[in-house]
Amino acid sequence: MNLKIILFITLFITNIFAANFNAKQLTNEEIQMLKEIKAQGKKYGLSYTLMAIAIKESSLGKYLVNVDSRDYGLYQANIKTVIKRHNAKNTSWNRNKYAMRLISDFKFATKNAIEELVYWKKIHNNDWKKVWSSYNGGWKYNSKRARLYSQDIAKIIQKLKKVNV
Repeated sequence: MNLKIILFITLFITNIFAANFNAKQLTNEEIQMLKEIKAQGKKYGLSYTLMAIAIKESSLGKYLVNVDSRDYGLYQANIKTVIKRHNAKNTSWNRNKYAMRLISDFKFATKNAIEELVYWKKIHNNDWKKVWSSYNGGWKYNSKRARLYSQDIAKIIQKLKKVNV
């Protein structure tokens, strides 16, 4: 099967999961993962945002690689951004090294997502709609795609708060 078709199907399934996310139907494993994410984000006021992003981006770890966009891990961090954040040279070796860490190291992936969100919180003066849009679209936070992403994150957060994960 063509790689682009596989990627499309994966992204389609991920978006269906996020759009139809039902917090009441979480497995015990998913609840434990959300609790760990919540604990990691608490200090920064990012618990629910991180949980929602993990649901939206990777379906809580089911889809950890996006080959087309070069996003990796639970929160689908962009590899170029991660390399730049760590002051590493953008080489094939470093891209592979950091991609593997984002996929396999929960704390590393979470730390990177927190740093990205803290950056956008500062840029947008805690305007959550713009923060979430920028997490997806960077400086193109007003694009239709980024705004829809922000709306999805807000909806997922509402659902999570209702069940008090």
